Amino acid sequence: MLFRSADAGPIVKANWLDLFKYPRSLFVSWLGNAGAQTGVYGVTLWAPSLFVLLLKVTPQQASKMMILLTVCGFVGRIAFSYFNELIGRRRAGGLLGFGAGVLVIVAGYNYNVMWGEWSAFWLILSAAFFFADGGFALVGPYAAEIWPSHLRTSGMGSAYGFGGIGKILGPVGLALIVGSSNYLKPDVPLPQIPMAFIYLGCWFLMAGIVYYFFGIETRGKSIEEIDRELNAGAESVAATAQVREA
Repeated sequence: MLFRSADAGPIVKANWLDLFKYPRSLFVSWLGNAGAQTGVYGVTLWAPSLFVLLLKVTPQQASKMMILLTVCGFVGRIAFSYFNELIGRRRAGGLLGFGAGVLVIVAGYNYNVMWGEWSAFWLILSAAFFFADGGFALVGPYAAEIWPSHLRTSGMGSAYGFGGIGKILGPVGLALIVGSSNYLKPDVPLPQIPMAFIYLGCWFLMAGIVYYFFGIETRGKSIEEIDRELNAGAESVAATAQVREA
């Protein structure tokens, strides 16, 4: 059976400014993306150079060491695609943020520790990538799910765009906090490494807090159900604003 455009229901014209009518969706999607992207870009850009600096390996060896982080991230994405339905979006988001945040901080404090012939720093960062990179199986889709259907594309795009500041805040903020004049190469005193990873870990923890405590649970709900809940919330916010103005 062929459907005509009329069968799809009325066409809703979306205005980008309509995003601000849904403050909770804006807050969760923007800050969740910012926390996850800042943390993961900071670690990804600095990790190879840190392996050279801390472990005294060649750049070629450091590149090979990054393969383990990538594999853990890949496995994490498969796992989080399952977690999203198993435990729900809010809990999966909390798992992403708290798991990655704690492990990144622990890695920073173990930068000079060896477990036998293996670097604890490298292995813990690899485990952190299971959550940090794997969690993007949630970050992207969820940033669309928590918007009304007519704003899903704009909402997800704005969230990912806002989160893109992490590409700057991750490496630059890390360099500033440890007192380095080089924003791309971690030319910093070794005792400052833990502080650098506390900085990155806190971005992940912020994402975890936002997703778990403020997130909107969408598991098992149809698009129509999500639309009704979000529109009811937007109408409540608008009514409260009108009362205050009166």
